[in-house]
Order: sequence, then C-alpha cells, then structure tokens
Amino acid sequence: MTDNWAPSSLSQKVFLAQQVRQHEEEAAETCGYNMYMLMQRAGQGIFRHLKANFPYAHNVLVIVGAGNNAGDGYVVAALAKSFGWQVTVAALNPNKTLSGDAHTAQDAWFKEGGSVKHWQEVEFAPYDVIVDGILGTGLTGQVRDDAGELINAVNDSALPVLSIDVPSGLNADTGVPLGVSIKADCTVTVVAQKAGLLTGQGKSYCGKLIYDDLDIADAFNTIATPVACKVSYVDLPELGKREPNAHKGHFGRLLSVGANSGMPGSLRLTSEAALRTGAALVRAYCHTDSRLPISMGRPELMIASEQLDKQLDWSSCLAIGPGLGTDKWATDIFSQLMAHLESHQKPCVIDADGLNLLADSSRSSHTLLSTKRSVITPHPGEAARLLHCSVSEIENDRLNAAQTLAKKYNAVAVLKGAGTIISDGEQRWICADGNPGMATAGMGDTLTGIIAGFISQGMSATQGAIYGVCLHARAADNLAQQYGQRGMLASDLFEPLRELVNPT
Repeated sequence: MTDNWAPSSLSQKVFLAQQVRQHEEEAAETCGYNMYMLMQRAGQGIFRHLKANFPYAHNVLVIVGAGNNAGDGYVVAALAKSFGWQVTVAALNPNKTLSGDAHTAQDAWFKEGGSVKHWQEVEFAPYDVIVDGILGTGLTGQVRDDAGELINAVNDSALPVLSIDVPSGLNADTGVPLGVSIKADCTVTVVAQKAGLLTGQGKSYCGKLIYDDLDIADAFNTIATPVACKVSYVDLPELGKREPNAHKGHFGRLLSVGANSGMPGSLRLTSEAALRTGAALVRAYCHTDSRLPISMGRPELMIASEQLDKQLDWSSCLAIGPGLGTDKWATDIFSQLMAHLESHQKPCVIDADGLNLLADSSRSSHTLLSTKRSVITPHPGEAARLLHCSVSEIENDRLNAAQTLAKKYNAVAVLKGAGTIISDGEQRWICADGNPGMATAGMGDTLTGIIAGFISQGMSATQGAIYGVCLHARAADNLAQQYGQRGMLASDLFEPLRELVNPT
C-alpha cells in the first residue's frame, strides 16, 4: 500500500453535502436521468431498504418537511401504499407550498388518493415505523423551534425510525446535531457517503447506515473529489507472507518508553501489542519500580530502566507515552527523546502523557516533530490540549481537527473515537471498523503498540497508522461478535490480532 492509497469504489469515498448537491445533477444526466427521475430512484431505494430492515411493518408514518427530502418521502409513501401498506403522511407545515421535484412528488401522492395531515394531528403509537423526511443535508443553521418540537416528538415516541439521507437536524458534514436531531435506527444515505454520518456523534444518530448510489456511481466518481476515504481492515491490501529465511533482525527494534512508578500496565499493553502485530524485538524502558510487573508473564519482552541513550541507539522505532506521567522523571526523559528524534530522524508513535508533554512543549515551539515519520494518537481531550482549544471544538469538526493536528505537528494524526480519523495533513481516512465495547481502559495503549509494531517492521507512518487503526478495530469487532461488547478488555485483543495479521 502506498501512502496516497485511495479506493476506486465510490462506496469507500467520503464527501461533503455541498459536493453532492453540486455534482448529483450532472452525474444523473450523464446516466440518462433528470432530477425527478433521480428522486424516484431514491424513493425506490429507500422503500426497498425499508422493507428489508422492517419486514414486519404494514402501518407506516412518513413525516415530511418542505425540501427534497420531503419529495423522497412522498415517493416512498406512494410506493408503500401501492404495496398494500397503510400509509399516513404528516407534514411539519402542510400548508406550505412545495416547489420543483418535491412538488411533483407530492402531486403524484395526491393522485394516488393520498392526503397530508399536520403532524400534531397524528397519534404516533399505532404505527410500526416512522420514515423521517423532515430536514435534509442543506441544513446549516440551528433547527427552528417548530421542527425541533417535531423531532423531539419523534424521538420520544420510541418507534423505530428510518431517516432519508441524513437524520433530520444532523449536520451532514460534521455529524453534530444542530440543536436537536432525529436519533434514527437506520439511515439510507443516497448518491454518496457524507462525512458527518461516519464519525463522532453522527454514528450514534444514524443507527445502521446504508448507502445507495442510485446507479449513478460511475458518473459521480469521475466528477467529484472526495474529502476522505472510508477504510476497513478487510479492504486493505493483504499483508505479505514472510520470507522463508527471515530472522528477528528483519522486523525492527522497537523501544517503548513510559511506565512511571505505579503505572506499569499501559506500557505492558503497548509492548505486547507490538509483539502480537509481528515486531520481533521489543524493549520496554520504564521506571525501576515498574520493571517487575511489566516483565511478569511475558518473558519475550526486554526491560530497561537506565542508560536511555544506549537504548535509543539500539532502537529503530519508538513508542512514547503510555504510563509516562508528567513529573520530573517523565519530563527529563521526554526532553531526551525529543532531542534524539530531532538528531536521528527516527520514526515514533506518541500517545497518552507523551501527547500532554508535547502539548506543553508546543506552547513555546510551534512543532517538535521534524519528520513525517511520526504518528500522534490523541483522543479528543488530548487533541484539544495539542491545539489549545476546547473538546467541543474538536468534536464539532473532527475531519478538520485531524488535519490541523497533522499539519501543526508535522506528523500523521490519529484522532480516536467513533469513526477514528487518520490524516497526514493532506489526505484523510475514516475507519469504518470498531464498536462501543472498545470504550475501556488500555485500548489506546494497545493501539499505540500495534501502530508502532507495523512501523518497526518497515511500514511508513501513514501505512502503519491506517493498518494499525483498522486492525485494532477489526480485532475488537471479532471479539464483540463472539462474546459481546460488555466486558471486553484491551488484552483480549492479542489473540484476534495474531489471527488477523497472518494472511490465509
């Protein structure tokens, strides 16, 4: 895999909502469709997914606003009525005159014998499922009070909801609710994948995300340039098999640095994760008090707690930060590490307290990392400290935050969280793997070791970050599928890691 790896399939490319609005008409015309025909195709696709995901449904409430999402909703309503379902259409404002294709779709619904009620006239309880066509991707400002009241009523109904293109009220670019948002059980997004549905809060509001290209993928793919790529471990080029004459010297010498007094667990997880990823020689540099607990039960790990300069000369790659702390012992070591990296241009992965010390250092020095061979792996709190802003500012635009981190620190940035984002400062990738069971102590330390393990074996920082993030998340998905999400431990990942890194 090259550092500028990008998938060819539109299903793995990510766009901003404005890009979709800008290019969908040209793509549709290239394929022989006008925009009303495209709206009909959208309605057909949404109805098909509605039947597949809610097969028990026979009494459907379609709630519409006044834009193109409303037009899609009317098409869905007409199809469901023709199919034999009981269908009610309720509108945010039934007296508002629709325009363009949405008006045409509404007329078609009326010609089928349909009618439109005000949503407040409708009792939600009898319905099997709600189709949300209230607000679309064009929403940028805060949700108005009248729409907010409707959205809250839908959420309070406890009925399953399928959202058209984007949950109403959600910013399609950032995944941030614009005051209030539908919390959907299923979202069918059309034409192209929108960035805000794949990361951060957006993943919680979308529920199950289904993508339908409406059969204009090839045309759209040639017109629009993605802002990011969606990556999953199974879609990455397979790791090659080792040569028969390989020996441990071929797979790097990783020095993991951290584990202050009383904090041995983090560095132990990092170091063993590197071993399980295929790194052959891993040495943990720690406080003397942490030597015994790190080495117990894993004799393959080498341990050091003195002569840091000698250990640095031995190493070909560094993992810095797990359990490091921020006291004088830690700051002295961190300063020595930064000086070594500056003079030796060595690849490294920085996490945890290493990031906190890096953030403090960056207040007086714009950047401490002199080579793009470095990877930083902050969660949103650490990212906020690195950029000297609030956590909400990070979460309000995760794509931009990851790119800003990469540029400021001259490193590959891994912004952790739901839909982890990797950025080299130019390109961005969003991990499609992972699950909430990963919200447990030590997962970040394990990820640090996986990425460092890949880099120590010869991958670039970008490759190591992409493979590491996706492998880490896929291993957790395999565990969740087998045992469930609750109770997952970071150390549970070691066995599935080993299985996944070995090509069949």
